[in-house]
Formats: sequence, structure tokens, C-alpha cells
Amino acid sequence: MDYSGEQEMELEALEAILMDDLIEYEGNLPSGWVAAGKTYKVIIAPDEEDGADSGDYPLKAELLFAHTPKYPEEPPSLKLRSVTGLSDSDLAEATAVLDEQVQANLGMAMIYTLIGAAKEWLQGRVSSGPVVDPEVERRKAEDAAERKRAEARAHGTPVTLANFMTWKARYDAEVAAAKAKAAEALKDDDKAKRLSGKAWFLRQAAEGAAADDDEAGLLSEDDEEDFDAEEIAATGIEEEDEEAEEEDIDYEDDDDEGMLDEL
Repeated sequence: MDYSGEQEMELEALEAILMDDLIEYEGNLPSGWVAAGKTYKVIIAPDEEDGADSGDYPLKAELLFAHTPKYPEEPPSLKLRSVTGLSDSDLAEATAVLDEQVQANLGMAMIYTLIGAAKEWLQGRVSSGPVVDPEVERRKAEDAAERKRAEARAHGTPVTLANFMTWKARYDAEVAAAKAKAAEALKDDDKAKRLSGKAWFLRQAAEGAAADDDEAGLLSEDDEEDFDAEEIAATGIEEEDEEAEEEDIDYEDDDDEGMLDEL
């Protein structure tokens, strides 16, 4: 059998019949999915009644399918998933119906037959009684629980001796723990600020050495003033001595000139 040729002809027929309802699937594939080519999906809903919109139906399913390498002599890859209103047990029941159809149609093109079987099962499920959407029921349960919590918050919790004593014990424990934590933090802070004996001795020695350096290498302001005064006084004395020497020299020169005149 020309498997590839058979598969291409079936796809052409499905495109002609389903038209836009046949969609190439590009999402995540189920685990262990086998496909000889592309994977497609078809949205399946019960037959529409006159004037009814397909969106009004509470049950919808999505059928994924792909040809396997030796299809139609081997089963195609199939996966039925809920769009609205189908529980896990519903999907398991519908999948069992599809598996029966696969075994009955091996060797023949069967995808359109499987789509028809799934639609027939959905129609029977709708006719069997009220349909309960698991997602809707879950939301209802969550809303009811939230309303109950809101009412409890609005009215508060009635105070009894038992729940008061429970609260009191918990409160006292929290206060004691907070006080212990604060005391421990204060103790650690004092310990961090307090110097050890060795550290205190080293700091005192360093401060003493710094003071000695200041005394040896630096003059106080008073010492600098005294030093400047002494330097000025010494300079004045030297200038007076130099003037005196100059006067003595001039006198001797004048005397020598007189003596020469007498000679």
C-alpha cells in the first residue's frame, strides 16, 4: 500500500468537507505523540439546532489527530481534550468509543468517521441530562468559600474563655520572645563597644607615643613668639656693633689726615 498517497488523499477530502474547521495544530504535543506529517485539530460540538449558536452548547471537545507512518493499516495518533463542560471521566468514555471505531476501520481512511463518532457521543451526552461543567463547579465552590470567609471577617470570631486563653498564651510568648531578642541585641551592642584589656592598653600606648612626638617635634605658639623675639633682639645687637665699628674706622681716618698735614 502507498501509505503516503492514501494519507494525502484523505487530507484533501477532509479539507474539502471541513474547510476552515480543519486547523493545523502548532501547540505542544502529547507525550509519545507519533506523526508521519503534520498534526491537525478539529473542534467538535453537538449538532446545532435551528437558530442555535454553537457557542451556546455546554459541551465542546477538541480532537487532535495525525497520520502515523503506516496509517491506515495502523491506528492514527489521537487525543481528545475538553474545551468546555467535559470531565476526565467524560473524556475517558469518549476516547473508548473512538478506540472501538479505530479497530473497526483499520485498513480504511477513518478520520472523518472518528469525528462523526465523537460528535454523536457528545450529542448523546447532552441528551442524557443536565450537563455539569467541572470548571464552572470549581469556580462556584471557590466563590462560596470566599463568601464564607468574608462573612467570618465581617462578624468576627466570637470570644470564649478557651479561645481567649489560647490567644493570651500566644501573645505572651510573642512578647517574651521580642524582649529576649531586644536584650540579646543590646548585650551584643555593649560587647562590641567595650574594649578588651589588651586593646585598651594598646590604644593608651599609641596616644602616649603621639603626645611625645608632638612635644619633641613641634613648638607651641608661646615658644615660637619667644624664639622670634630673641632672634630680633640678637639681630639688633649685631647691627649696633657694626655701626660702632664703622664710626671707629672713620675717626681713625680723619686723625691720620691731620697728622699728615702737620708733617
